[in-house]
Amino acid sequence: MLTQRDARVIELLPHIKVPSLIVVGADDTPFLAASDYMAVKIPGAQKVVIPAAGHSVNIDQPEAFVDAVTPFLKNLPE
Repeated sequence: MLTQRDARVIELLPHIKVPSLIVVGADDTPFLAASDYMAVKIPGAQKVVIPAAGHSVNIDQPEAFVDAVTPFLKNLPE
């Protein structure tokens, strides 16, 4: 993410105005720093690190993924 050729993606993170959940696998080493950066730059973002998961968190740890995403979705404003 941080090596995007199009820097607009990175520059626009602070302008995201919707609730955001960043889900990353603990074993997704190349993306851990990028997920930290996004969590800081997106206002009000929440971040969840899923143990024993790589880049495909929903495939590696489907139950943990659902456990992370479901409460986030349930707490969204209607």
